[in-house]
Amino acid sequence: PAGGERDMRLAAGVGVGLIVAALVLFQIGPMATMVLVTAILGVAAYEYFTATQRAGFDPLMPVGVTATVGAVLAAYNYGEGAVPLVLALAVAVCFLWYLVGAGGDRPVANIGVTLLGIGWVGVFGSFTGLLLGEPFGNGVALLLAAVIPTIGYDVGALFVGRSAGSRPLSAASPNKTIEGLAGGMLLAVVAAVAFAIVGVHPFDQWQEGLQLGVLVALVAPLGDLSESLVKRDLGIKDMGSVLPGHGGLLDRFDALLFVLPAVWYLSRVSDFFLT
Repeated sequence: PAGGERDMRLAAGVGVGLIVAALVLFQIGPMATMVLVTAILGVAAYEYFTATQRAGFDPLMPVGVTATVGAVLAAYNYGEGAVPLVLALAVAVCFLWYLVGAGGDRPVANIGVTLLGIGWVGVFGSFTGLLLGEPFGNGVALLLAAVIPTIGYDVGALFVGRSAGSRPLSAASPNKTIEGLAGGMLLAVVAAVAFAIVGVHPFDQWQEGLQLGVLVALVAPLGDLSESLVKRDLGIKDMGSVLPGHGGLLDRFDALLFVLPAVWYLSRVSDFFLT
């Protein structure tokens, strides 16, 4: 790597290792996958709150991490209706935290930072629990339907952007380019269509993959740029350092957080995932 660029060989090796570990747990079943998901979201929430602390905020770390983990577990066990309950309890506890004098100064700013983390990582991440817990036994396939095109987007955006990118995409992330966006969107669609053609139940038509791929191609860039916006405001390069060559878990799964609810609602309105 030159200067501040990432070591691509190391990043690729870590990425392959993550995929292999995830596929093993996916093969075991939804419960094993939930262990992985819960751990990832808990660490991602911790990374976010730690990053905001470095930027001068004082988030309610115990409330934020507990609510994030609680949201995904509640969604898996009790369905959609449990997520607003977790969020409402988190808001109430945040206020109570300051009312009893457990917090410091600036309650509005710090409660806001805490709730942003819960909403972003916890509520968006809770859709993993909804996907894995769907009643027709297709939970792992639904999660793969979100993960595989998102990986395609990340890979396409990275390599096309590095090799052919020249026009900046957004002020939120000056290193991202329009060419990289186009490459990522294209590979997301290709990956989704290939996933459907392979025929992972309940997918059995390429048209289903095309619909999924277009959705991911539209939503994944929003998740990617949203995290860049937050990091730029906090004045940091990465949310964490747990993954060599990638940064933190939140850096790696930022796009997927936005894809998860999109795939869930697509499955609800179309029904082709659930039959």
